[in-house]
Amino acid sequence: MLQNDGSAQFGYDDHFTPARTRKKRKNRPQVAPPSPAVLLDKAAEELAHGDWLRDTLRLLRESLEDAFAPSDTAPDVLCLGLGSPTSSRDARAQLAFLLAACDDLSIDRTNVSVFDPVFTDQDTQLLAQLRLTPLPEDKVPSYALRSPTIVFMPHCDLHLYENILRENWSRTALPNALLIANRLSEYAESIPSRKLASEHPCVARLAPYLSSRPLRACAAFPTAFNNTSIQYARPGALAFAERDARWWTLP
Repeated sequence: MLQNDGSAQFGYDDHFTPARTRKKRKNRPQVAPPSPAVLLDKAAEELAHGDWLRDTLRLLRESLEDAFAPSDTAPDVLCLGLGSPTSSRDARAQLAFLLAACDDLSIDRTNVSVFDPVFTDQDTQLLAQLRLTPLPEDKVPSYALRSPTIVFMPHCDLHLYENILRENWSRTALPNALLIANRLSEYAESIPSRKLASEHPCVARLAPYLSSRPLRACAAFPTAFNNTSIQYARPGALAFAERDARWWTLP
């Protein structure tokens, strides 16, 4: 058993002089945290490192060509459930990707509508600096798609996907949606079919007919894009529904 007789002291070599304890300086100036714009730029740089962004943008271009008829007009963008880019690293990465996609597709940023109830004043200021268009109110999220639209909803709750599909559940509106979102077929695989059909009938009916192109893992942001897929109904994929009015009738 070790005993302390009161005489034990920390010793130093004869040639070693112990460092004196420095007194803390008072009134030391506080270092300002990086601005949201600087943090977003950093996320964009990290995202662009390597080939993930290049490959994903190519996948998106190919999906748009497959989903929509050729047009001289760029698609609109609806971004819901992004999270707070000023406080969430994943949200910054997702926003950086969305901006890169808009630049790659020559989409005017004023045609990008954004909403999330968690946006702070700082978030709103950042989005205004980026010239994105804030949506005035939350319709949870029931927004009508009147033209081809990229619906960017990374990692939203299932009922939000159901709401956006229900709002556009028609022969003319539904083909306007290209989703970048959680893979909807995974819900069909993991939730009992009767329960899914009862509580989320749009997801249950549409999921089997969607073309799905998963985004591959992103090393720089492993949780920002996991389980995310580009999804759309190819022209002709819903042709059977032209003969089945019941498919369009929702409970």
